[in-house]
Amino acid sequence: MKNKSKESTIKDHSEKAFNDFIAQSLVSGGSHIVANKSHGKTRLMFAICEKLQKNPNIRNIIFDGSETWLYSASRIPVLTIGDHDILKGTRKSTEDLERFQLQNENLVKLALKTKKDLLFRLKSRSPSKRGFLVRYVVNYLDQLQRTEKAKSPEHINKKAIAYFIEEAQDCFNSRSTASTESEEFLTVFNEARNQKEAFFTASQRLNDFSKTIRSKQHLCIGSLSMEDLTSSLRRLEKEHNLDFSRMKAKTWFYEGLVFNSPEFKQNKKPYQINKALKAQLTPETPEQRRETLSDKVLKWLNPKAYLELELKKLEAQKQTPKSLLKKNGNKETSHDFEELEEKELNDTLSEEERDNLEEERDLREIEEEFI
Repeated sequence: MKNKSKESTIKDHSEKAFNDFIAQSLVSGGSHIVANKSHGKTRLMFAICEKLQKNPNIRNIIFDGSETWLYSASRIPVLTIGDHDILKGTRKSTEDLERFQLQNENLVKLALKTKKDLLFRLKSRSPSKRGFLVRYVVNYLDQLQRTEKAKSPEHINKKAIAYFIEEAQDCFNSRSTASTESEEFLTVFNEARNQKEAFFTASQRLNDFSKTIRSKQHLCIGSLSMEDLTSSLRRLEKEHNLDFSRMKAKTWFYEGLVFNSPEFKQNKKPYQINKALKAQLTPETPEQRRETLSDKVLKWLNPKAYLELELKKLEAQKQTPKSLLKKNGNKETSHDFEELEEKELNDTLSEEERDNLEEERDLREIEEEFI
């Protein structure tokens, strides 16, 4: 009985320390998680993200190039950014690194507009391209936060944003943050907590990640390499009676707190949204739709049956009101179209009705070809 009560007390203590770690990180602008391989950095970020996803007032934006989140995280929409989606420009001066341009900018903005939480799957292995996308998204969302705060009567942001950058050293190193391209991002990063934004970054070694960024974050420390143990970390070890080089797996030290990361179990899987978003930007027309073999055979053998099938598909997709389609033996007559044209001339049709009228005209032209 004593052992069970002791275990429950330890569990409660770790859970409280974990919640305090998240709360303090959100207030202070984020934390940098550093530990050797297989210590549990990604699992800790999974647990943080899953907890914050339950809060409707916190957005979660994840950047991952290792594809670990794609296969192991819980359910979250995924937007894949390929290497060809980021175009490379010319280098104008020695102060500038490569300049880039986002080819599918409208797709990214639509995803950020329609999805509360979003996982960016970075297929490019170029650190400069990864860093560019992170800067672009962060700067864009920060501008939205500032605009919302300026328009609010209380000058308060209603929602907070939590950014997760897996393997942060592959996006930001000392060379990339010294570039003039990073000036705006560094300003946003420095003022993030004032706009209710927090950055959760992770790396295997302290020295690999940009010192300009990590020096402004609170450290969440796991097992460290002996080469990363600086004099300041040695003082922390003595003060709290710890040995960072021998920390147990899933054990973390944060601002005087020692806690174990909670057990994470995957709840469903992430899902891709690229195809659905592209369909919203450019809706597919009957002419663009690829005909299947059965469609071609039906069109050749029985043209009228093929047309009726196309009409049903359009009605199902657009949910055309029945009041617009005056059927006479399941066939539209020229008199029906004349009435609709008269209504359109009198400006009595809504935008939806006008769209349906144009579709009816297109189908009528197709029907006349077969007749």
